Amino acid sequence: MKVLYLLNYAGSGGTEAYVQILVRHLGGAIEPHFIYNESGPLADWMRQNGVPTAQVPMRGPFDRAAARAVADWCGKWDIDVIHTHFLRENYIALLSKRRRPGLRVINTYHIITPVPAHIRLSNRLMARRQDAVIANCAAGRAELIRSGVPAGKIRLVYNAVDPALWQGGDRGKLRAELGLDDGTFLMLFAARLVAGKGHAFLLEALRALPGDWCLALAGAGELKADIRRRAEELGLTGRVCFLGHRTDMKDLYAAADVTVCPSESETLSFLLLESLAAGTPVVATRVGGLTDIVTPETDCGILVPYGDTAALAAALEGLRRDGAERARLGENGRRAVDKLFHIDKFKADILTLYRGE
Repeated sequence: MKVLYLLNYAGSGGTEAYVQILVRHLGGAIEPHFIYNESGPLADWMRQNGVPTAQVPMRGPFDRAAARAVADWCGKWDIDVIHTHFLRENYIALLSKRRRPGLRVINTYHIITPVPAHIRLSNRLMARRQDAVIANCAAGRAELIRSGVPAGKIRLVYNAVDPALWQGGDRGKLRAELGLDDGTFLMLFAARLVAGKGHAFLLEALRALPGDWCLALAGAGELKADIRRRAEELGLTGRVCFLGHRTDMKDLYAAADVTVCPSESETLSFLLLESLAAGTPVVATRVGGLTDIVTPETDCGILVPYGDTAALAAALEGLRRDGAERARLGENGRRAVDKLFHIDKFKADILTLYRGE
């Protein structure tokens, strides 16, 4: 089976990680191909891993020239399935079915964002050509229905990780880099430094946190200078460390006592899944797909309301003081990943959709 992954921007965020997981773990069952518009690290990764790759300009969701080009590449590569990830690419793929009606088009919904009325209307019209839409969390499924996608087209397939990739990291590597001893309470937040990720909210909460602690911020983005300035204004200079883009996340999870996700909106976060697979507990906001991960049943972390700095500070302080509780939550996190978010279940669910079963 030949599958084309179609993505407008071949960057380095959560969606790109999702595509990499598909290519890496389905390689024995499919032949992956890749088309993108704006180049980035994912396009380089595809080429390095021997995936046939092409660049197609995609100027908007109804770009008929792009649809013709995608259909032509599908003919050249003899593609069976196109897997898309955002509205622009999804509509282009659906338009390409006019030239290649045997194509199956599957879209994964990666964000939870209300859409305007004209998009709801176009979703209802384009859904006639859609084979399936993947929601990676319950909140995403609900938003898809509100946005005009028929419920019968939606399949809930949780994001997943391979636990073996995230276990056995070096606890001392990052701590040595930052000049921290093993007793310093180290918090980790890895995300793009952009609006909506909750960096300012997290910094406000940390202003009240006592004791010996450090926050490691991994990631790059347009708000780096603003976030650094805010940390200085709050008197947190020296306690907040900017790591930039990192490729050694396994070691970062091992070094951290807790992973924090203070986002305003998230679907099913790879940050949380990877951290839990590594045995590091999480403190996160009670939003979107994060509530599918941290539940009374999984008991692997603490959820707080977005914007409630007192609640976030109290959750972090409680875990700072209680190493036994951190260990208990971390072990529960490993079990939750094995039961609910393991790559083997994800692979089976995705292949079922690719086959149209």
